[in-house]
Amino acid sequence: MSENFTETMKNIFAVRWQPNKDLIAIAVSWVLVVVTLYTATFIVGSNVGGGMPYFGLYAVLGATIFGIGIPLYWTIAIRKRPISDLGLTWKSLGVSIILQLVFAALQFAGAYRGLQIPAFENLLPLIALALTIGLFEAIFWRGWVLLRLEDCFGIIPAIVLGSILYSLYHIGYGMPASEMAFLFFIGVMYAVAFRITKSVFILWPVFQPMGQLVTLIKDGLSLPLIASLGFFEALILMGFVIWFADKRAKKLSQI
Repeated sequence: MSENFTETMKNIFAVRWQPNKDLIAIAVSWVLVVVTLYTATFIVGSNVGGGMPYFGLYAVLGATIFGIGIPLYWTIAIRKRPISDLGLTWKSLGVSIILQLVFAALQFAGAYRGLQIPAFENLLPLIALALTIGLFEAIFWRGWVLLRLEDCFGIIPAIVLGSILYSLYHIGYGMPASEMAFLFFIGVMYAVAFRITKSVFILWPVFQPMGQLVTLIKDGLSLPLIASLGFFEALILMGFVIWFADKRAKKLSQI
């Protein structure tokens, strides 16, 4: 038991310098995601064309194609690895779900105190947005960025560097430096939680989306009810992309 504990501690605090080509892929995908988000928010805006160009850039191009598609393509086609390498795994599913619900309950107890819940027609679009972007962020920031950085630098450096990149990503939303500093610690919290089982299902669909939903409500974001359909369609598209990538990965492994 003591030997296993010692080995675990050594692994957690180990620092290494093994940079590889994954860092280039991370940098490219980060830039594409942030630029797309910034373009959607500040150049196009949510009022142009009934919000469809904004939605297309934000949810489809940025979150789905760049945020999930690039990591899947790089992992499967370039690295020849399964999608479980991105935290998309059923392994430890029971433990992940139980811990997710515990974390979500603790978050609910603190963050929801005094929160004014909007009417259903105003709340549903925010739930749809939080679920969709929550899945993207769980895969991109934790399964993709965090685990690639961990391979290169070790667990703790990866958590710190990944959380810095996560906070800076919010430049695309136009957030001030003070809020991005706070988001660094939010990134650390999600990264540490994810690292327990290395499964996105310790974060999604409750724990991380709940945190995003609280932020959306506190910021007073208002979306039309029809936006729910768009975000749920994007979520289905994400699921299809993941399913197709998994099918392709299994086929390649048999060649």
